[in-house]
Amino acid sequence: MAKAKLSKNFKLLLSHITFSSFAASVMLVLFPWIVLTITNSALYTGLMLSLDGMPYIFSFIVSYYITRLKKKKLLVLGGSFFRVIIIFFLFVIFLSGNKLLELISIFVAFFIDAWLGDLTGEVHSFWNKEFLNEDQYQRASSIGTTLNMVIILISYIMAGIIIYIGIYNGFLVILLGYIIATVPIIFIKPKSDESSNNIKLHSFKDGISFLWDTKALRYTAIFSMLTALTFGGFLMIIEVLVKFSYNGSPFVLTLLLVLGMLGGVLGSVLGGKIKGNPRTLLFVAALSHIPLIIFIPFSPSYIFLIPDLFLLMVLNQVENVLLNTINYKVTPQDYVLQVRGAENTLGLFPSVLSALILGAIIQFISLKFAFYTMAILSVSVVIIVFIARDLGNIKISE
Repeated sequence: MAKAKLSKNFKLLLSHITFSSFAASVMLVLFPWIVLTITNSALYTGLMLSLDGMPYIFSFIVSYYITRLKKKKLLVLGGSFFRVIIIFFLFVIFLSGNKLLELISIFVAFFIDAWLGDLTGEVHSFWNKEFLNEDQYQRASSIGTTLNMVIILISYIMAGIIIYIGIYNGFLVILLGYIIATVPIIFIKPKSDESSNNIKLHSFKDGISFLWDTKALRYTAIFSMLTALTFGGFLMIIEVLVKFSYNGSPFVLTLLLVLGMLGGVLGSVLGGKIKGNPRTLLFVAALSHIPLIIFIPFSPSYIFLIPDLFLLMVLNQVENVLLNTINYKVTPQDYVLQVRGAENTLGLFPSVLSALILGAIIQFISLKFAFYTMAILSVSVVIIVFIARDLGNIKISE
């Protein structure tokens, strides 16, 4: 049976997300490196990275109001344009050469960008439900995450080059990425913007109740929360590891990030093809995290970290595709934004705590102990999957 073609709207949305992801991913590597270079502190670097998840504290409230917004396209278009403005002003500030002003502005810009990313991401989820048929969820999720991993891979290479040749070039690259990302939004024509009265509105309490009463969603939200708490500060740890254990080599940083992202690409592809009991698949993936994390601080060379990070990213992206597929299958469109907002608060905000906790552990105890903490937290992920029997009742493939 021939697979149904993906809609033009979905392809345009994917183009927008792709270029936004490229710009944000360059920023995610470059900005912590700048802070680490200015302050020489893992704690400050962890604090800055925690700002990436800070907006998600209020996602469950924001999503409630976005559901009621009639012209959601204007929100995405305005948010994308404003991200361009933010990076432009940040670039101007960095030309001044004032280190204190640079440090303050990079914290503020990083937070605002993350907040705008959350707002537009809420609408992306709503549109995905509209632009896709039910039998396309797994394939579309696989395509989206695969493309995202490829883009992140390219952006990490770019970030490594920027760190080597001069960080000021990074602002121009990020600026260009956000400018290009704005264009596809103009051509998207969501029917929901024209017939928003057909979308059934639910109270704030109804949205939370739906998430909690639907056991599959409840367990995926808890799974995401514990995973974010475990891995939310992982990029920061890798940058600290390279900065202080491998002499701050841009080559080593780029090599580890890029080859790790290749694992993410493979995991995204496998996630779209994999069949079987989703609970069993998630359990095996979560259990495999533990030995891979514990090995990292004992590695005699960065060469041995390459297969380790590769496998971690394979497992991580397989999990992401499975969770996305489960969520879209279980959630009707009129609940998508509220469920997405609640999941962001529960599943992404803990990354704030993760970056802060791991940064403090590195600063005041040791880098090795930070990895031990991650391994211990991974055990809780395994336990929740073991408990989540309802996930086994969902068919991820048609």
